[in-house]
Amino acid sequence: MSVSAFASSAYAEENDLTRIFYYRDGAVARQSLFAHYKHIDILAPQIYAINSDGELENELVNDEALVFARAQKLKVMPLVTNKKFSQAALAILDSPEMQDKVLVALIDEAKKNGYIGYQLDFEQMNLSYKDKYSAFVSKLHQGLSKEGFTLSVAVVAKISDNPNDYKNTLWQDLIGAYDYDALAKSADFVSVMSYDDPDSKGPIARKLWLEKVIGYSVERIPKEKISLGIGLYYWVWSNTTEKLVGIGGYEGMKNVMKKYDPTYIWSTIQHAPYLTYVKAKKRYTMWYENGRSVAEKISLIKKYDLHGFSAWALGLEVPSVFNAI
Repeated sequence: MSVSAFASSAYAEENDLTRIFYYRDGAVARQSLFAHYKHIDILAPQIYAINSDGELENELVNDEALVFARAQKLKVMPLVTNKKFSQAALAILDSPEMQDKVLVALIDEAKKNGYIGYQLDFEQMNLSYKDKYSAFVSKLHQGLSKEGFTLSVAVVAKISDNPNDYKNTLWQDLIGAYDYDALAKSADFVSVMSYDDPDSKGPIARKLWLEKVIGYSVERIPKEKISLGIGLYYWVWSNTTEKLVGIGGYEGMKNVMKKYDPTYIWSTIQHAPYLTYVKAKKRYTMWYENGRSVAEKISLIKKYDLHGFSAWALGLEVPSVFNAI
């Protein structure tokens, strides 16, 4: 495997977009933060979760990382989730009292820790929660903005409002709960999770699907409020079964490179790289993002004049990604 497999294309334009990196604690993620903090505008660590009692739990990220971020004057915007993306934690959407309690806790935490605000990342909500979730976001935004804090939301990617455009019950069980129009009015910006393409048998975001996601989003969210999601992890597919058999980051890729001498290919259709290799006499394909593919996505962001990108997640990336941003 040659080093060129991970090289970026030339990308000389001066940066004028907001670069958000999600952060999950771990040695590799910390190492990436320490090495590449100058390429990060907002660090979004997974810290807080709302439980079934409407309490704000602190899933503390390693203090070393946050101390470093503050020392480098990075803006910190933690994620707030429904704990483990559970239905039980959605009880807060039916309780104004729980919501008031969480709002007070969030303001206290932001003041104490110097956060710029939060990103709300509620997932696994069915369609019945759509209006309740939009109202909750509006309430949090009003309360946080009065104290000078930002509120953004992460949303699952959509390509339309037609339930038939999504396989199985994805619309009813996962996607339909996000009212882009309402959320855009209530949030300072929206991170569209434009990865985990549900119909892909290749990259985590096929080119045509990504263009549909952007097209839908710009019709419902002011373009200056859209942060395009970029997944920095890989998917491995079995060429025999056509099943997804692996997900991981650069550390896993290095193991494949070392053990199986893969072949590198650039897809001119998907505008993304992939590796093919043989393991135990069976062939596999690994799709991922490198500097070249990320640079092309940034070109799309600039073409549509979007807010920037939200990358999942720091420490998973191929090193050349930072040459592109």
